[in-house]
Formats: sequence, C-alpha cells, structure tokens
Amino acid sequence: MKLREQKLIVILLFCFGLTRLQAQTIYVNESDGIQTSYILNNISKMDFSSGNLTITKTDNSSGVYVLSELRYLSFEDFVTGINESGINENQHQNIKTYPNPVISVFYVDLSGTVNQAGIIYIINLYGRVEKIQPVIGKGVVSVDIGQLPNGIYLCRYSSGKEISTVKIIKQ
Repeated sequence: MKLREQKLIVILLFCFGLTRLQAQTIYVNESDGIQTSYILNNISKMDFSSGNLTITKTDNSSGVYVLSELRYLSFEDFVTGINESGINENQHQNIKTYPNPVISVFYVDLSGTVNQAGIIYIINLYGRVEKIQPVIGKGVVSVDIGQLPNGIYLCRYSSGKEISTVKIIKQ
C-alpha cells in the first residue's frame, strides 16, 4: 500500500508541476544529496515499478532510482541556490580553486573550511553530478576533470557543517 501511495504522490506532483509551472526540467534528488536533472523534452518514458523509478531518455539511456532512497522529485532546483542551512552560499565562500580556467587538473584549497573531511562534487549546468571525490584531511586537493567535455561546471564541497560552491571553466 505504501508503494502505491508513493506512486500516486509522484504522479500528482508531476502532473501538477506540468500544469502549474510549465516546467522544462525535472530534478531527482536522492537521500544522499545527489541530484540529477532531466530536460522534459528529452524524456520518453517514466516508469514506477518494483519500487523503482526508471527515467528513459529519448536516446534510450536511462536512470534507475530506488523510490525509498529518493528525497524528492521537483520542477524547481533547490540545490544550486540555497544550501542546507538556508544561507546564500556566495556570502560564505570557504574554498578556492586554481587554475581557473582548467585544462585537466585543478586544485581545491580547503584551508578556509571548518571541517576538511567531506566530499567534492563536480556538477554540470544541468544539475548532473559528473564526479564525486571524497576528501580526508586538510590542505589542497587535486581534482582531475580531464575526461569531462569543455564547459562550465560547479565545484561543490560538502561536509557535515558546510557547503561551498565555486564555478570552474573546463577548456
């Protein structure tokens, strides 16, 4: 019964969002904080079966999510503008990245952070996490993004107490 209720809620949210917001993107946020976005024009099918959400894109690639491990589905991007404490991230920039623009490897200076143990996320402008790199210890961390296409990305550092985001340009 619980699964049926979850399906109904998701479908209602999906329909409500389409009619009310004229949404262009749906955001899937997992309980571990990873968010993936899908442009609605690129989705050919959404399936809720066997406790999973499967989103099939028009290029036949798909994303599969366990419903019980989802935080929410939304037509608004709650992640890029506000951190968990509700403070504008740009007012408290605790990390520095260099060089920027970057060709392959860049460095993240965590000396301005409270707790250096955390995770670095490289996020594309569609909200998809392209790389996750755990961080243990203090100092400067190297991040290799040589495999990513050229473009603009967000480098997000997240620990239990803070979130900082910096824009990086990959050449």
